[in-house]
Amino acid sequence: MKARAAIILSALTLSACSTILPPEGAVGPVTMAPGAELIGRTVQLQTANGQTSTLHFAENGVVHAQFGSQQVQGNWVANGSNICFAWAGAPRECWPYTAPFRAGQTVSLTSDRGNQVRVTLQ
Repeated sequence: MKARAAIILSALTLSACSTILPPEGAVGPVTMAPGAELIGRTVQLQTANGQTSTLHFAENGVVHAQFGSQQVQGNWVANGSNICFAWAGAPRECWPYTAPFRAGQTVSLTSDRGNQVRVTLQ
């Protein structure tokens, strides 16, 4: 009887361990790189003067923008505290980035160049 109780107790202990331990091959919690929620997505910008523009973010750091009737391509990078843009013929500009953007949520931002925008992830 003691042997049977020991086997049952061992089986219960082992089954409890399997629910506590991470799955085989797991290396820890999965975290997204800063700006990952933007890749393949579009954001709509509204400037302080009411002009609406769109930015489409590519995985390779390229951003396609439509400012009114003008279409341009630039580069973007997110580092966890800023999202920065480089456009041909324009100085680099960074927005504060303290949390991932959420679809449908509008965020008001002021860039390091003093430009105020309302940004909505589509």
